[in-house]
Amino acid sequence: MKKPLVSIITPSFNQSVWLEEAIKSVLAQTYPNLEYIIIDGGSTDGSNEIIERYQDKLAYWHSKPDAGQADALNIGFGKAKGDLIAYLNADDLLYPKAVEGIVNAYEVNQEFGIFYGLCKTIDGEGKELFGLQGDQTKFDYLAAHGMLPYIYQPACFFNKQYLGSENLVNTKYKYAFDYDLILSIAKSKSILFLNREIASYRVHDKSKSHLHKVEAYKEKLSIQEKYNSKDFLKLKWKRLKLAIAEKSGKIVNGRAAL
Repeated sequence: MKKPLVSIITPSFNQSVWLEEAIKSVLAQTYPNLEYIIIDGGSTDGSNEIIERYQDKLAYWHSKPDAGQADALNIGFGKAKGDLIAYLNADDLLYPKAVEGIVNAYEVNQEFGIFYGLCKTIDGEGKELFGLQGDQTKFDYLAAHGMLPYIYQPACFFNKQYLGSENLVNTKYKYAFDYDLILSIAKSKSILFLNREIASYRVHDKSKSHLHKVEAYKEKLSIQEKYNSKDFLKLKWKRLKLAIAEKSGKIVNGRAAL
């Protein structure tokens, strides 16, 4: 019986500091039936030279301007042929047996919309900030409270049969599109947590989540309003607190509101 094909997409733009390590973590997977796609947004920091060193191991890659990370992911999604699709940002990493473990679960039951596992948080140099985190969760909790510490995007593999036919992610969002994607699937399909090492999520000074905390938080609230109407007043109160903090100057890079 033919083994399921797994597609992994890496969107990248001027991430040469970490890109090669991310690529190596994908190519080191113990699971053989895997296609790897890299969508680079026209980097000028030497990323192309790094990708070219591995191009014979890639199903597809290009380097040209796009409309941002969400757009790059949708381009990659359009190229992906896998039964399972994951995306690994250029500064994140996969454990060597990550795909093998996910596929083992998928082969037992293909009715889950997302298969995900444990994720470690590391800094720019790869040093551990937080140990492995993750746990079983459901749509209602995610919609009300957010993803962390239950589900981390780098540790997620999406069942293609439950993804939209055109776009993987909503380009309306620049920072929280992963949250929107996960909720869009979890709303109608069960998701499965695997108690095994899958990925490492990197936090550093140049990451979007660090540089744009306020904007990311606003998008999170917008998504929660979209999926969690029963907490309408609570979410409006959070928006009001954020607006007051911004206007008064008491907010520092989003921390007062978070």
